[in-house]
Amino acid sequence: MKEKVFNVSGMKCKHCVMTVTEAVSEVEGVQSCDVSLEKGTVTVKFDDTVDESEISSAIKEEGFGVA
Repeated sequence: MKEKVFNVSGMKCKHCVMTVTEAVSEVEGVQSCDVSLEKGTVTVKFDDTVDESEISSAIKEEGFGVA
């Protein structure tokens, strides 16, 4: 199991948190996703079948920035 913290820009409200959570959770192989609006981070636990770029892409597709 891997864990990675992504810095996400553009999240302004709880709706943004829900949108990011749903997008990341839909990536096959993601075990958990914890979004912090205050910190602007998304902590994701995922298995070896997931490439980090898949998670970044899922977030970017919803209109948010990933650093």
